[in-house]
Amino acid sequence: MTNDTPQGRRPPFAAYGPASAGYGPAGPVATLPAAPSTAPWPSPHPDLAHPPGFVQAPVPQGPRPPRRGLGITALIIACVGALFAFSSSPLVWLLLVTALVLAIVQLARRGSARVPAVVAIVITVLGIIVALGSAILSGLTSSAYPAPDPETDTFTLAQRLAVAPGHGSQAELMWGTEQTIIDSDTGDDVWSIRALAPVDITAEMTSASPAPFSASGSLVAVPVEMTNLTDEAIDPDGWQLRFSSSYRSSDGSYLDGAYDPSVTDAYPSRYDIAEPIAPGETVTYYLVQDTPFAGADKGSVEVGLYSGDSITWTTTGG
Repeated sequence: MTNDTPQGRRPPFAAYGPASAGYGPAGPVATLPAAPSTAPWPSPHPDLAHPPGFVQAPVPQGPRPPRRGLGITALIIACVGALFAFSSSPLVWLLLVTALVLAIVQLARRGSARVPAVVAIVITVLGIIVALGSAILSGLTSSAYPAPDPETDTFTLAQRLAVAPGHGSQAELMWGTEQTIIDSDTGDDVWSIRALAPVDITAEMTSASPAPFSASGSLVAVPVEMTNLTDEAIDPDGWQLRFSSSYRSSDGSYLDGAYDPSVTDAYPSRYDIAEPIAPGETVTYYLVQDTPFAGADKGSVEVGLYSGDSITWTTTGG
């Protein structure tokens, strides 16, 4: 059978049923029943999820754990503060006070762990005691041994002495060569200094009464001349004389000086300069050595300043 119905005028779907074929009257189209819902309870629809009179049972909950964050933080800070309590630093006090405040706040909170806070308080108190003791001890030490004042302390002032231009002599100088010592802070000249060749004083000293003892049988004196280059008198006890001088033999060993009174009366040492040295005045002190005179000029004289500079004289200098 040929369907001559135009494409645009095709009958509805029911026309293709039994009635269209002439087998009987057209009837209602059967529909399949809807599949039962498989959605889990509760239903997503509000009316079905919470019907009238529905009361949801409360979900059981366990006890809340105690809060311990502030207590642990206070304990850590207290340990750090107590560890450095001996330093008496302001940072130590800040740590200890912070730990104490946090521990007290932790104790005041309901439902919080108390053990870390209590331990933190104990450690903080011990740290405060140690810090107070350290501060008191530091204060007593400071009063007994005050810090040097760079404007008045003689040792600090002595460190200002330097060899012009401030780096010391890099080579040995010949006997009698002058060297200038300056104040490194101001650049002003303080001393003109030179060491002269050794002289034999054995005969003079053995004829003195009483004659000084000499293990080698010979006494050698090395004169050191100093001229005040400042505009003021220099006190022998002042900082301007704070330097050392020594004699070293040709084999490199340092010899002990002879400080017998019978020797120093005629050949005073640097420690025997008693009178103030006027501006432009030259004074001489001696390094008296108990050593044979033969070869004494092959030794050397060293002047060392507290700044680290040094000057050396010897017969082979130049």
